[in-house]
Amino acid sequence: MLGVDVSKRSVSACLLEQRPVEPRQFYYKYDFKTFKADASGIKGILELNPEIALIEPTGTNYSKLWVTILSENGVTIKFVGHNELRKYRESHLRLPDKDDNADALALACYGFDYTSTNRYLRIRDASTAKLRELVLRLHHLNRVQSPIINRLRHDFAWQFLEFALSQSSWSRSGEVPLLWGWLAGERTSKKYDIKYINSVGLGLTNTVKRHAKRICDLQREEYEIEDNIKEILANTKYIAYIIAFDKFGFGTRTQALILSQIYPLSNL
Repeated sequence: MLGVDVSKRSVSACLLEQRPVEPRQFYYKYDFKTFKADASGIKGILELNPEIALIEPTGTNYSKLWVTILSENGVTIKFVGHNELRKYRESHLRLPDKDDNADALALACYGFDYTSTNRYLRIRDASTAKLRELVLRLHHLNRVQSPIINRLRHDFAWQFLEFALSQSSWSRSGEVPLLWGWLAGERTSKKYDIKYINSVGLGLTNTVKRHAKRICDLQREEYEIEDNIKEILANTKYIAYIIAFDKFGFGTRTQALILSQIYPLSNL
């Protein structure tokens, strides 16, 4: 049983063949292993040859590497919730708080004390986990774009005030929105050309054009992510959900968001 406490650049590991009778005394004697997130660290943790690894899934970006590597090498992964691990470590084991080695030992002991799947977090299947990852990426891209677009609209107020409140929607063909594409020099528009010529503004700056290019790049990434989402949603296991979503007129993004949260989770 391998307890793995994940940090930003390393993990603390505790490998047990049986549960220690006195975990607190064991904690002060055991030779805990620390593996860095590099080739030698990955090699080292695999050389422990564990059958089961228990991990607290906080900071999923940090744990993803270790979970993937261990899983691909035949190790069964079990996730223990943060609150469950904290209470178990404090009440049952009386181990030090905020200590990576103590957490690794607590995780390993937890595996011996609790075998029921109800004691562990449930995980999404591979396609639903990917769906959630893509949904979160879209949220991130939206957050990145918002301040850039707001800055542009402030600049429009004196450079091209006729478009200060303009909206520019996505193109069905997959092209970037006309306004941002025109500003970036990627799309042509006689309407915008004429309005700009007749504008009372002071003229567009290179900063505005660079911001527009950034938005175009970000929105192209959004298009790619939506295409990936549509491929996943085409999976036959989601058919019943998609039929229901269509009745309510939910779009692709909304369907992906809901599915990533409610689709039946598989037991560990």
